[in-house]
Amino acid sequence: MPYIASVHRPAIGFEQGVKRCRLLTLEFAARTGLKKALRGALPSFLAMGALALGGCGAPAETPALTPRMEPVSAVEPLPEPVGTLHVHYLDVGTADSTLLQGPDFTILIDAGLPDRNEVVPYLTSVGVESIDLLIGTHPHDDHIGQFPDVLEAFPVSEVWMSGGIDTVQTLERAVKTLLRVLEPERRVDTSSTFRCTIDAIAASGAGYNEPRAGEIYTVGSSRIEVVHPAALTGDLNRDSVSVRIVYGEVVFLFTGDAGKDAENSMIARGHDLGADILQLGHHGSGQASSRKFLEVVKPQVAIYSAGEEHWLAGSFREAFSYAKPHPDVLDRLAAMDVEVYGTDRYGTIVVMTDGITYEVVLEHGTSVTKQNCARR
Repeated sequence: MPYIASVHRPAIGFEQGVKRCRLLTLEFAARTGLKKALRGALPSFLAMGALALGGCGAPAETPALTPRMEPVSAVEPLPEPVGTLHVHYLDVGTADSTLLQGPDFTILIDAGLPDRNEVVPYLTSVGVESIDLLIGTHPHDDHIGQFPDVLEAFPVSEVWMSGGIDTVQTLERAVKTLLRVLEPERRVDTSSTFRCTIDAIAASGAGYNEPRAGEIYTVGSSRIEVVHPAALTGDLNRDSVSVRIVYGEVVFLFTGDAGKDAENSMIARGHDLGADILQLGHHGSGQASSRKFLEVVKPQVAIYSAGEEHWLAGSFREAFSYAKPHPDVLDRLAAMDVEVYGTDRYGTIVVMTDGITYEVVLEHGTSVTKQNCARR
């Protein structure tokens, strides 16, 4: 199990204070301008609890949700694999959810759409009892949609998010909150995926972190190298948390919805981006997976998550860079002899590895790949 450092938490009223202060913040945002009010990292937003009247604890001792995992040195030896790692690329439509189920760790990256309910049932069906690390690559509905369900269903040790704020949802909520203040007799729904996620993190007692490029963590027998973002730009997709996960000699790369600008930044910073299995950025759309990036990563297998509705036809499909997957991306991968699998065609995809070889198993198909990764 990953090393968990001790962490101080206020004795009373933290969750209640956070919720109350969120409303106060949103009222202020609605009156003075959202961008100014909500600019900055998510912990700062949550730390507004220290300023509320009552129930928030002493300001000096009311931190934002605090990370429990400690970074390790880049020169620290890689952990030795101790069994089989199963990496499940869930079939969640045009959304993302990937479960890394190791012999001594469980990591979930993203959790599908809020109007669906497949993540918790799937995790339960494969025997997940707790989660060491829950990563929300960025706060869009198709990535954190079922986070509240996951946080309610399983003990979670730590949550990572980019720190970006979904201003579209937050603006809508701010307007509704202002209406409720000005017209208390009106019934106004202030729910949103983003708010529900933050509430769920606060209520869960999980550690909270916003990792940045260059940080390295050991979680059980896996090593997680954060390759993006170095800092927030304000673009939620571009700021996607991107991680390179190493298990023995087999390497996986996940970039959320990071596009070509973010890919260029990763390359420019000199990160080792080489990976055997690449999850295509932005569901395989033309906004990501540049030729330069693919040549640096040199994947053997590329996997994307998309729904059948994105399989458009002919020139109509080629006209849209956000078609998922995009023909140009598929052509680049074909030219590099990269095997490509999508959840829209094959259902849930599972990569099984002992840290030396790996095997790709398809829900709608059979075992299709077995490679030796000793080249790394």
